Amino acid sequence: MLDKTATPEKRPLAGVAAALGVLDGWRAMSWADVAEAAGRIAHLLWDDWSRSGAFESLAAHDQAAVLHALAVGRRVHSEPRSRLGPDFWQSRVDEFRTEAAYSAALRGDLQGSTSLITDRSREAIEAVHQWQRLRALPSAWQDEVLERLSPDRRYSWRADTSPALPSLDEALRHAEAAVSNGTLPVPGDDRWLLAGVRGQDLVSRLSRLPEGWQTEAVRRMADGVTPLTSVSDAAQSINIVRVFGVYIAWNAASPSHTSRPAPRA
Repeated sequence: MLDKTATPEKRPLAGVAAALGVLDGWRAMSWADVAEAAGRIAHLLWDDWSRSGAFESLAAHDQAAVLHALAVGRRVHSEPRSRLGPDFWQSRVDEFRTEAAYSAALRGDLQGSTSLITDRSREAIEAVHQWQRLRALPSAWQDEVLERLSPDRRYSWRADTSPALPSLDEALRHAEAAVSNGTLPVPGDDRWLLAGVRGQDLVSRLSRLPEGWQTEAVRRMADGVTPLTSVSDAAQSINIVRVFGVYIAWNAASPSHTSRPAPRA
């Protein structure tokens, strides 16, 4: 059971470290205790970030990462494990543990976090460049890159297995090489899926996310998360963090209508 008395009010991140320690053995815990720990970590994290006033000093992609961590913690806390199954929740809890630790490490109050900050910061910087590379491609190749990262739609009468998906970097390098040779994407032969239609929708949805959230979505794609899941999770997280008093304008007609998140008072 999580010890709620272990956190001094003026050091909420001490409670984050304690609760993260509890989650190290989450597979042997009752789901009620896992959910309680996740919810407590999320609220303690945001209490510290919002009260310190340090949140606005973060890069936009790190702001998105912190808020996404809060949202994942809230989901783990709020939704019963039985709804989506243990495999789904295992990935979510593991992601939350990493992202919550990174969010705490950004505040400089998590012991032994140097390598975590270095690795995650490197991933974020790489994602900034990968998103820039994606946007630099012609629109048809932007669509193709996200299409190549998306699993095929399979049907019961098909006996063949789905091909292995490339990494984001591999898909980008393939597209960049093709563009340099003046090559256009090859139309698909699946009569149930018009070539580029799904990729075009994904690029559009990704581009409508606020600044920072686009980079964070690309970072997760580079980590093997499908484009549809990355973009959908970002949109869902933007809605979920309202429970923390964070309101973000998104899906706007132009970047000028996209506001930065306001910390809870």
